[in-house]
Amino acid sequence: GGALLAGDLFNLFVAIEMMLTASYVLITLGGRVDQVRSSMTYVVISLVASSFFLVGISFIYASTATVNLAELAGRLEQIDPGMRLALAVVFLIVFGIKAGLFPLCFWLPDSYPNAPSPVAAIFAALLTKIGVYAIIRTQTLLFSEVVPTWMLMSVAVATMLVGVLGAIAQDDLRRLLSFLIISSIGFMLVGISLFTVLGVTAAIMYMINQVLLKSGLFLA
Repeated sequence: GGALLAGDLFNLFVAIEMMLTASYVLITLGGRVDQVRSSMTYVVISLVASSFFLVGISFIYASTATVNLAELAGRLEQIDPGMRLALAVVFLIVFGIKAGLFPLCFWLPDSYPNAPSPVAAIFAALLTKIGVYAIIRTQTLLFSEVVPTWMLMSVAVATMLVGVLGAIAQDDLRRLLSFLIISSIGFMLVGISLFTVLGVTAAIMYMINQVLLKSGLFLA
């Protein structure tokens, strides 16, 4: 809830970190060796992404003297275009890791299947979708069309294909569903990469659909 209502980048960072801290505990419930091993990968990658997130916020504050999203929408247009592009790429990488975009998605199929089913359902409904939500907020409000459409579309298509092909190769249902989560993120990024009202609306509607569908599949 805090991430969805955040009006500035630092509050968004704090809300996401609170959610991730709880997920570090949930993913190890049961204490099996495979759970601990997969959770270590998940924790390390999440901490790396969070570090880049904090660095990005620091550079934005240094460049604009604010982290308020409404004020940043105007002030970021006045900074050097190269710096703006670099910041856009940093935030895309940060939230791409959290959302599970290719090629930053390979932590996900190793982490979700080893979590208890109710926990995996929560993860499927929330964790990657918050990453997509953050991409929507930053890439449309702060960095609209700074990252070329063809680049975002290429990442989206690659994510869709890797997810589907990875799912086809699986003989474990929970691992198969994990790859399908990756594929669905690619579909959402297609809508975002169009930078149109209809495209973003489609991405949001599909995200809501996937929250219900994927969590229901893991519970089933």
